[in-house]
Amino acid sequence: MCSAVPLSRSAPVVCSASAVREFGRRYVAEYLARHRETDYPDDLVARMRALGVFGATVPVGFGGSGLPSGEVLEIIYELARAWQPLAGMAGTHLKLCRDVERHGTAVQKQTLLPAMASGEMICARGYTEQGRTDPERLAATITLKEAHGILNGRKNWVTNALHADRILVVARRDEIAQCVIVDPARPGVEVGADLPRPGMLGVSLAEVRLSGYEFDPELELLGGPECDVTTSLRGHDVTRYLTRAIGSADAVLAWLCAFVESTLEQRAPEVGSVMAARVGQIAIQVAAMRAVWRDAISTAPGVTADEAKVFCTTVLHGVMSEAIGVCGGTGYASEDATLTRHYRDAVALQVFGAPNDALLTQIGERTLAVERQAAGQCLDGYLP
Repeated sequence: MCSAVPLSRSAPVVCSASAVREFGRRYVAEYLARHRETDYPDDLVARMRALGVFGATVPVGFGGSGLPSGEVLEIIYELARAWQPLAGMAGTHLKLCRDVERHGTAVQKQTLLPAMASGEMICARGYTEQGRTDPERLAATITLKEAHGILNGRKNWVTNALHADRILVVARRDEIAQCVIVDPARPGVEVGADLPRPGMLGVSLAEVRLSGYEFDPELELLGGPECDVTTSLRGHDVTRYLTRAIGSADAVLAWLCAFVESTLEQRAPEVGSVMAARVGQIAIQVAAMRAVWRDAISTAPGVTADEAKVFCTTVLHGVMSEAIGVCGGTGYASEDATLTRHYRDAVALQVFGAPNDALLTQIGERTLAVERQAAGQCLDGYLP
């Protein structure tokens, strides 16, 4: 019932942030100048395959680069700086590569990881259900009947759903959460139309409906019939969304500085001084974002990843608005859509990964619990 994917025979390409940086600053800019933002970027995806982007987290023995997490974040940063949808597609795929490595059976690793590393098989993730984010509350269900399984349910907002070769769908089976490796070309799968939205275009975002989808539990349940992925889902890492926010902030600051430098001679000196001051204000905000990011991904963080994600994506939205204000009409409407594109994409970062409101609730509850335990503690414990 599971269609086998042959091992990739091509020599693995070791991905590097410097190569992705060159790709972003040269090819992505050229592509966006010649194509509609809503078109699926086949050319760019092909170049990402050639660069080894899709195998960055896959161990060398399975045809990937086996990069440490810090170098993977550098790659996500460079993709986000160039065009956020590419970072979203690659980030999801790389997370799923790690999931297959962590939970997959020996057969699944041998079958899936080489194809995923080469980009021959690009995967999407079906987890989110509207109103349900906790593993225990998922409505999608798995039923095992003798030698086959049946998957039913609906998944909202699946990135790259229309072009993915496989969709790893999380659902409930009795008291545990499991992950089914779904082939969207088989019966029982319906991928909806690309959803209308202000940003994050090019790479699709769609609903996936599963009705009586049959699968082989031994081959297509990640980790086999008894594998429970609940703990893994609870350990959801938002650092790549945080990193994507830094990529956008740096891209906008660089674009803004280039714009101001190119127009200073046309302006009165007092106007130039005001613009320089506003650039300085934006630069401070971006520097604060970067400092929080570096702390959150350090070996001894003083700020948690969810706190950093909320802070950076919130500040990013303000940075975008201020940058457009500095640039006036050029910021609002221009043939070079760099600024407005990052502005529209920034909105999504506040809800992608884990919505900021949900994270704020968790942070608030955690803070209240800590303060209840530390009631009466003097401020000296917080001073350096």
